Amino acid sequence: MKLKHFGFLVLILLFLFSCGKKEGDKIADVGVKLSLTLSPETITDFLYLNMNYEYEVSGDFNGFENDYMVFVHFWRIKSKEMLVQDDHFPVKKTVEWKQGDKVTYSRMFFIPKFLDELDIDFEGFEEIKLQVGFYDPKNPGEKIILFSKVLNVQPASINAPDIIFSEGWNEEEMNLAIQDPFYRVWRWTTQKAECIIENPKKKSVLIIKGGVHKSIYQDQTITLQINNQLLEEFISGSVTFDKKYILTPEQMGDEPEFKLTIETNKTFVPSSVNPDNKDNRELGVQIYLLYFREVQVD
Repeated sequence: MKLKHFGFLVLILLFLFSCGKKEGDKIADVGVKLSLTLSPETITDFLYLNMNYEYEVSGDFNGFENDYMVFVHFWRIKSKEMLVQDDHFPVKKTVEWKQGDKVTYSRMFFIPKFLDELDIDFEGFEEIKLQVGFYDPKNPGEKIILFSKVLNVQPASINAPDIIFSEGWNEEEMNLAIQDPFYRVWRWTTQKAECIIENPKKKSVLIIKGGVHKSIYQDQTITLQINNQLLEEFISGSVTFDKKYILTPEQMGDEPEFKLTIETNKTFVPSSVNPDNKDNRELGVQIYLLYFREVQVD
């Protein structure tokens, strides 16, 4: 091949590469380097993910005139839709950042269940693009990208213990019009409901998001038990409650499974409260989320 033809070919390849590269993936050079670590390292759906942020402000940093927010966007690559986001202000205002600063903090958020393992086209995972950077809330269209990475997301079933809703549960309900994804799906208990949970025999985290009908009962007591041993008894201060417990192997016992019991001292029947309501179920506590995983060691 003649040299001039070779040079022409190189120019064509460079042109095609530059056209194919997405401008949105370019990391901005603003004198700030973001190191981001995720825990656990294996990312699944239906997962509480801990994100550790470390911003290093270099010696050529010229300062920010605006108080920027941090955008944290998880994009589904195939469908090009936003899966989840966690936009927030950093722990120190960006207008106060100066050369040599190191700004660190951690945040935890929830990746909802979105993978369909029964889909014939499902390949066992899905690639998700994580992008993090800055934007001015007064001008959200312009973004400064500091971090961009493609993540392999697997179904939660690969490492999440099974939870069986055994006794005392009403059928699952759903309202997709509810804005907050945490509260779109729920189950009502009866007076006493039990779950059978696979025992990992290791320290684990149990998270319960629930609700009560405060317009009917102000003093409804909720009792939580693990293997018939009291975990907590409380009266929710609002219509919803969030509980997080670290369970030890001793609490869960030596059997392959253990039992979680949710009990309340007061229930109601909607048709008895409102004659126009034809719902004759016994309703106790509204459960939006039962989350159980082995505690991850960083």
